[in-house]
Parts: sequence; structure tokens; C-alpha cells
Amino acid sequence: MKRVCFLTVCGMALMAAKGAWAQDTEVVTVNAYRAAQSIGAATKTDTPLIETPQSVSVVTREEMDARGVENLNEAVRYNAGVLQEGTGIDNRVDDFFIRGFEAGSWGDNVTLDGMRAPQGSQWNRSMFDTWNLERVEVLKGPSAVLYGQVAPGGMVNQVSKAPRADQRQQFQLGIDGFGAGEAAFDVGGNMDEFIDGADPQWRLVGRYVNGPTQIDHTSRQHWFLAPSVTAWNDGANRLTLLGLYQQDNGGSTFQFLPYQGAAVPTRYGYIQNDTFLGEPDWNTYDRTVANLGWLYEHRFNSDWKINQNARYTHVDSLYRTTVAGTTTLTADRLLGRRAVQGTGNSEGFTLDTRLEGKLRTGAFDHTVLAGFDFQDATWDGLRQAARVAPAAIAIDVYNPVYTHFDFAPTLFDQISSKGHNSQSGIYLQDQIAVDKWRFTLSGRHDWFDNRELDRLANVRNDVDASASTGRAGILYLFDFGLAPYASYAESFQPSTYTAADNFAGTPFDPTSGVQWEAGLKYEPKWIEGMITLSAYDLRQNNVATTDPDATHDCGTGPGSCYVQTGQVRVRGLELEGRVTPVSGFSIIGAASRMNSEITRANDATLGKRMAGVPNWMGSLWLDYTFQQDILSGLSLAGGTRFVGQTYGNTLNTLPVKSYALWDAALRYDLNKVGFANTQISVNASNLADKRYVATCSAPTACFYGSGRTVTVKLKYAY
Repeated sequence: MKRVCFLTVCGMALMAAKGAWAQDTEVVTVNAYRAAQSIGAATKTDTPLIETPQSVSVVTREEMDARGVENLNEAVRYNAGVLQEGTGIDNRVDDFFIRGFEAGSWGDNVTLDGMRAPQGSQWNRSMFDTWNLERVEVLKGPSAVLYGQVAPGGMVNQVSKAPRADQRQQFQLGIDGFGAGEAAFDVGGNMDEFIDGADPQWRLVGRYVNGPTQIDHTSRQHWFLAPSVTAWNDGANRLTLLGLYQQDNGGSTFQFLPYQGAAVPTRYGYIQNDTFLGEPDWNTYDRTVANLGWLYEHRFNSDWKINQNARYTHVDSLYRTTVAGTTTLTADRLLGRRAVQGTGNSEGFTLDTRLEGKLRTGAFDHTVLAGFDFQDATWDGLRQAARVAPAAIAIDVYNPVYTHFDFAPTLFDQISSKGHNSQSGIYLQDQIAVDKWRFTLSGRHDWFDNRELDRLANVRNDVDASASTGRAGILYLFDFGLAPYASYAESFQPSTYTAADNFAGTPFDPTSGVQWEAGLKYEPKWIEGMITLSAYDLRQNNVATTDPDATHDCGTGPGSCYVQTGQVRVRGLELEGRVTPVSGFSIIGAASRMNSEITRANDATLGKRMAGVPNWMGSLWLDYTFQQDILSGLSLAGGTRFVGQTYGNTLNTLPVKSYALWDAALRYDLNKVGFANTQISVNASNLADKRYVATCSAPTACFYGSGRTVTVKLKYAY
């Protein structure tokens, strides 16, 4: 069914002058969602953004509200170097690429409050609601020196809402163009009447969403509650306890689409972007997420303090789907399918303790950081497949007729495994200031082990390894707001290949990432905002490539082995800015050029472009709030996003077309018509409802990006 954009009721935050709500509800707030002034994730210290020798982006709460952000993919839409929707329309995970490398949920590269969620099994991953986030921090390039095993392209840190002294009470209702309704709240306050002398504060955030999605025959129900309390805040100590309970039930919007019919047309044209190719009775993604943790700080004096963050996370899920099972369409219309079921659960504990201090040696001011972090996770998963021939449940992709086949009696165990992985690391960092110069030196050593049992084959795969990483940066602060910088950074990740893939029978070493980056940051004195220009050379080494000895057999025939001599490279140029040149007018702009290449390989992929890496990307968002006369209180915004051509494989035989999308927003302060503290907003993305392939990874695995989405929200805040 082709969607119609109904204007719906769904709401957003009032844009605030200098990033905060105006206290006088009779005064029109000024649109000025600006670049954040500091970022904790890049250095784990409170370092001004202008003094950080690394390309980073911060998406503030004000910006997320202005753009009507509903998930993490939408939050990073207007950031340079970030390709969204790595698996297309997918309500299971946050999946995206940074500087050409997987940086989302599947790669375990998304953190919450600087702590990683536990690794999952099968399709068992966490995904957090952005309504509970204060901001989103995007770090470009390797960040292993502070976080251990992460992808070389970058990572995303989500910062939870926590109690605050200036808490406003917020209530929101909404509905979207597909008919899904929502209710949300964000409330809090002080508890001094209950606890003396500790300055306690509390906060409770929640959201409920229920209804259809873009994909036909697919609905979802999602809700969460996130309580938090600052139980101890006496000046020397601050302890905040954070909790979250979340449930997701209903169907999955993720589906494999054939290259033929999605990326290129058949004689019947293209598959529509709301067509459901699964089975309605078998489409399930149910998940429960539970978090409990703390953020603690103790100040010894004005120069020295110790921080500790900790969290326990539990995730369990049930996934049932029917997806493409053949590479081509029979008679250009019929797609053979396969059905699978996955159950999984994981639980993990992570702890990060760091000592931070300030000292002076001669003319040098030092901010030193010494830390130890620990992650431990266990997981269990079972993947089952249906014993049904793909042709027996083939579907017409242009006129689907569902079989309503009961797959449960036909399931057999395909993958059954359980595992345990842990990582512990120590890190040191020295941020040095002398006159207008800023230097950053960091080093880290990690020990990690991954233990996995294949229960069907009764085979264990155990890997114990260690890795050292470093980072160095230099930056100069000019008086007029310009800051040129240069940096070097390293990363590592355990290999996804096992000893069984190596003819020698030994485990593979971790892949390693190395990046050189140079750039300019400009924080104008005459307007609000910041602009960053960066150039980088990013390489990943120890990449698995085909064993040059074609006689080597690793279990599936000659030529099935791998060696670790491959390398891939991305050279890029990025321009990104968030500025407010005049009162009420904000601009977000980003442009990226990425030149990717497989620089070392033992097969035909040598010299080819990396899969899923566009050559060009760009975006622009303009937002204006009227300040006077009868239009006072009205805000209008519009944006455009462009993604260049990509390839769906490393042989570059599956080209994916470039695409351009348009977004828009409207907000109005209803105080002007007698409804105090109330705002209505309309947000629309992909206004033209353009059908486009976000990425492909195989002839049977192409993924449509989100079509037209319209939301209207009504928010009351006091």
C-alpha cells in the first residue's frame, strides 16, 4: 500500500536561546542550537571542543528536538563522514558507517555514557531510545586509546539524561504518518525535603510508541522507563544512579531485497519501498533491555578527582523472519525465500575508573588522566532454519501473496553457541598547555579473551590476546578563533575469523587501524558556532584475505583458507559546521569526500573500492525562527542530504546509485494563541518519498532506506 503523508500529532522541543529553555514563557525563544562547547568522550576530561585535536561532532538535545530525531541513525544524519542505515529500514539496531567502517550495533561500537553494551549472539543487540539522551557524541577516527577494541573509522557515544538542577517538566503526545501514536514525558526535581544535606535530585524519563511502520503488515510496540537519582552531592562527592527498562514487541522492518528489482529494475520496474516480502505470521522481533549503573565522582581538591562509571546490562530477544533465499528472480517476479528463527540473551558488566589531576611543571600546565576499565559479558544464542525449499515459499515481489506457512514444526538447529568475552585495559593521558599550544599524548594496553563453544560441533574457539595503542595530537589556538591541529591515532579489533579459517590452525591477530589527521577548527568571535575542516589517511591492517596457496583446505574445499596480509585504506576530506550567523537563524552543514581502496589483497579485489563507501556525501540544514510581528514564535526549517554511489561488494560488480533527499520542519509556540508553555511541531523527512537503496552487501542483500516520514508532536513544558 502506498503511504500517504497524513499530518499527525507528534512533538518537539522549543528551540532555546543559547541551548536552554527561556524562563519567561512570554518571551519567544531564539533559535540557536549551537555546537557544543566541550566533549567528554574524546578525552574523558572536560576539554573544550576547540582544543580537541580530533574531528568530533556533538548533536545536542536542542538539535535533536529541532530535527525531530526518533533514533540514532536520524541523530547523525547531518554529520560529515557518517553513512546512515547500514542495514536499511531496521528497527532492531542502530547501524551506520563512519569514514567507511562499520560503527553501529553489529560492530559493538556504540557506547552509552562511555560504556559498551555486551556483545550479543545472533540478532541479540541493544538499541536505546533517543528521547532518553542528552546528546550524541560522534568521534571520527580510531579511539581505542580510551575505549579498547573499537572500529578504526570512529564510534558514537550516547549520553543519558540525568538529574539536573534546572529540570523542566515535559510532556509530549504525537502520531506519525503511518498511524503510530506516542506519549512521552521527562520529569524531575529536588528531594531535599526527604534527604538533608545531600542536595538530592531525581528524574524519570519514559516513552510509549504503538502502531504501524513504513513496511506493510509490520507494526511495533515500544516503551521504556528510565529513572535516575543523584543521591549524594555534597560538593566533594557526587553519586548518580541510573536505571532503564525497555521492551520492544511486534515485527521487524528489516528485510533482504534482491539486487535485481531493488538496485536495478526488472521489466516490471522496481519493488516498492513499503512492500513486505516476509510472512506476516512469522515476522517477530521481541526484545527486553535492562540497565542498572552509577556515575560517581569524588573531588580531593580543586585539582584532583576520581571518577567511576559502571553499568550492568541484560538483553534478550526473539527474532523470526522470512527473507530472500535465491540470488535472482524467477521470471523477473518470483523470489525464493528462507525462514529462520533466532533466540539470544546476553548480560554484561562494565567498569571504568579514572584519576584526573592538574599540575604544573615550569611553563607547562598538565591535565593528566590515568584509568583502568573492565568489560565482561556472557551470551547464549540459537539460530534455527526451516526445512522448506526456497521455491516452495516463493513470493511475487510486485504483488505479494502470503502463504501463512507454519515454519515452527520444520525448524532445525543451524547454529547453537554460547560465549564469554572480557577486556581489561589501562590507559594514561597527558594534555599539555603552554601558551597557545595544546599537546595530547595517550597510551593504552589491553588484555582480552573471547571464548566460544559451538554446541552442535562441540568445538571451542578460544582467543587470548593483547594490544597496545597510542594517540598524539598538537593544536595551536589563535586569538581570532582559529585552531589548526594534527593528530595520530591507533585502534584494534579482534578478528572475526577463527583458527579454523587458518591453514596453520592458529588464531588470527587483531586487525589494527592507523590514522593521520590534520585540520582547522574555527570558532568565530562574531557569531555563535564552530566550523571544522579535516583531512585524513586511515588504514586498517591485518585484514583477512584469500590464502595464496589454492591447495589449502580449511574444511569447505581447496582455496577456503585465509591469511592476514590484507589492507584497506580511506583517504578523506571533511567540512562540517554548526553556526548561528544572525539571531534566530541556525545552519548545519557537512560535506565529505572519501577515496577508498583495497590496497593489499591476494585476489581480484586488489585495487577496488571498499564496499559501502560513497565517494561523496553532503548535507545542509537551515532553521529560522521569526522574532517579530504576527509570525513571532514560528520556526521553519529545511534540509537536504546527498550520498554518492557505492558498491555492494569488494569486486565492485554491484553498483548502488547515488541519491538525494529533502527534509523539513515547522514549529509554533502556542503561547501566542493562548496556550502557555505549549508548542506544536511538524517534521518530515524524505519529503518526495524517494525510493532508494541505502546499501547492498550481496546480490540477495540490498536494503531500502526510509521513505517519507511525517510526525506531528505537541509538547507541554513548564
